[in-house]
Amino acid sequence: MRRAVLPALALLVAGWALTLWVAPWADERVNDLFVYRSFAEPVLDGGLPYRDIAFEYPPLAAPAIALPGLAGTGGETFRWAFALWTLGAAMAVVLLCGALARVTGGAARRAMLAAALMPILLGALARTHFDLVPVALLLAGLLLLIRGRPRTGLAVVGLGVMTKAFPLAVVPVVLAWLVARGRRREAWQAGLACAAVIAVTAGAAVAASPKGAVDAVRYHLDRPAQIESSPALVLLGLDAAGAGEARSVASHRSDGMLHPAADAVTSLFVTALVALVTLLCVGVAGRERLRNRRLHHGARSVERRGRELVIASLAACTGFALFGKVLSPQFVMWVLPLGALALAWRLHALAGAVALAAALTQIEFPAHYFDVVAREPLAIALLVLRNLALLVVLVLSVRALQPHRQEQLLDGRRPAVAVRLD
Repeated sequence: MRRAVLPALALLVAGWALTLWVAPWADERVNDLFVYRSFAEPVLDGGLPYRDIAFEYPPLAAPAIALPGLAGTGGETFRWAFALWTLGAAMAVVLLCGALARVTGGAARRAMLAAALMPILLGALARTHFDLVPVALLLAGLLLLIRGRPRTGLAVVGLGVMTKAFPLAVVPVVLAWLVARGRRREAWQAGLACAAVIAVTAGAAVAASPKGAVDAVRYHLDRPAQIESSPALVLLGLDAAGAGEARSVASHRSDGMLHPAADAVTSLFVTALVALVTLLCVGVAGRERLRNRRLHHGARSVERRGRELVIASLAACTGFALFGKVLSPQFVMWVLPLGALALAWRLHALAGAVALAAALTQIEFPAHYFDVVAREPLAIALLVLRNLALLVVLVLSVRALQPHRQEQLLDGRRPAVAVRLD
């Protein structure tokens, strides 16, 4: 693995350079750096998030956003500092993908090289958003869990939740994984550790400003379906079918969609997310007969069990993005480590679906974002294809967790489909 580290990191740095200087990867005409810089400056002057500065993210996002401002909050200085900060987070993600591949019986070199393609697949949005920080925390938590440290692992996942909420979808999956393997005591202790991290961090936000903390929650509850999200695409479809008018609205620092059926549609997608997480919990739990068989497969069984957990956990993050009422382009970064690990396990169809979703995102954003806002048919069609690619990621992930496929893994047989699971 050590010999693969330098080539992977070199590839990552080269990709980062592309996002700084070479079109189309360097296109950053739409980004969040101004918002981050406007937040970092008063925080570094002593202001508190929620109390002195309105803040829409969980509490631990504050240091993730403000730390690059230590180098300076001028436009160009902050841009470079944030690029270096996110490059460090990307390096951590690459190394964690390699470690997870190794501990789950995959090819660490393939995982790291695939993860290093992030800037090439996504362009400038990889370095102009802080999402790689919670991604790294999630991967670190999963690695600790698979290595037999569930309390610390789930506490680290809790840190990810309080940086950006999407790792929350992973927590039930982890608990189901632990309980199904007879580790009930560790499961509730790990759950308590995660809850304690979330409670203490959220408590600090409430202590700083109860009203500000409530406003941050209300901000997300009140915002309309963002135009790139799956619910918004359904609302546009209803409009095209003559079933109510979908009105565009600029609010909550994004472009949203209003429609008489908006609440019903978003509620339906939330239900779909809950159903998905439940299905993933069942998938990682498996059948009792299958669990008993694994007791006789030694280290190989440990590798497979860890692989199940990673597939299910990152599928849950994909669902969080796909079924939520906001699907900002940077959310695809939550899914890319799955593609890297899928390639390491020779799940080529799954890796290809992740890469396709990322490539379609880069084609759409930011070059055609304003065409999406204007509801240009080709731009909307591009979004539909991207979201369908994410749906394929979900389908292939759930399929890989089916009991009969797990049995094939244990017996060392290839499944009777085009993708290899071993």
